[in-house]
Amino acid sequence: MRRLIGLLMALAALLCTACAAPAEAPSPDDFVLYYAAYPVENGGDAIASRMLRIENSGELGATALAERLTTELFTAPEMEGLRSPFPAGTALQHLTIAGGRAAVDLSEHYARLSGVDLSIADYCLTLTLTQIEGVNAVRITANGRELPYRKTQLLTAADVLLSDGTDAIRPIDVSLWFPDTQTGELRAQQQTLALYEGQTRVGAVLDALARGPEGDDSLTPLLSGALAVLSSRIDGGVCYVNLSPQTPLSAEPERRMLESEAIARSLLSLSGVDAVQLLVDGENVYEAAAEALAEPPAENTGL
Repeated sequence: MRRLIGLLMALAALLCTACAAPAEAPSPDDFVLYYAAYPVENGGDAIASRMLRIENSGELGATALAERLTTELFTAPEMEGLRSPFPAGTALQHLTIAGGRAAVDLSEHYARLSGVDLSIADYCLTLTLTQIEGVNAVRITANGRELPYRKTQLLTAADVLLSDGTDAIRPIDVSLWFPDTQTGELRAQQQTLALYEGQTRVGAVLDALARGPEGDDSLTPLLSGALAVLSSRIDGGVCYVNLSPQTPLSAEPERRMLESEAIARSLLSLSGVDAVQLLVDGENVYEAAAEALAEPPAENTGL
């Protein structure tokens, strides 16, 4: 056990060293593939990389591109010092992208990994796939099952990187609420959003609501455009959002109520937010606490 703890501590340092300044892809068709370094010398990197050019990659969908990059990692490249992080025989069974997350299901061979070897394989794939626009986190299963000996099942580049050379700070996990296409009732979609330099968590949530649901035809977009935010802050667990009078909330009372509740529920998924108060040009139009929204929706007279 002591040896394993030592190896894991060493791996953490090695991963940061290896990935703090990954090779830059010089064009949109160039991608960095991450492999296990072999052999690992004293103080050397646990993960190494090589470049791969995929001509006309922009014509591929995100899912097809992710499948291509994943399968490239199954075979060790003809380069000294690199080896595939996956056990021999590993195959891709299924891959989907929705809500900023890539769900990758590999064959049962992957479940043979544990400890340092599993961590290296997890992050070789995570660092490779999070280069794709719209992929902020990766979930890896083996034959449809999660591996129970991981600390977390949702993997992000921020878990490893000190700085990845872009302006992204970190990803955040949120629940975004959208109307059900059939019933019109609100349902949550789990998404992982990229938070960028100068962008607040509140702003990221509101921008994502304006973009609409991802990869789920049973949900319908909530807003007709981006919300114009005059100011926002979180104070004492209350999230205050002051919207411009030109913000695209519906003029129809019932629809406006639905939009306001969806915004509040989405903001309440942020850590440290226990209540939400929406204002339009400084005038309070909707407020709700997490406890109230945990109950079945009731008639609200705030609008």
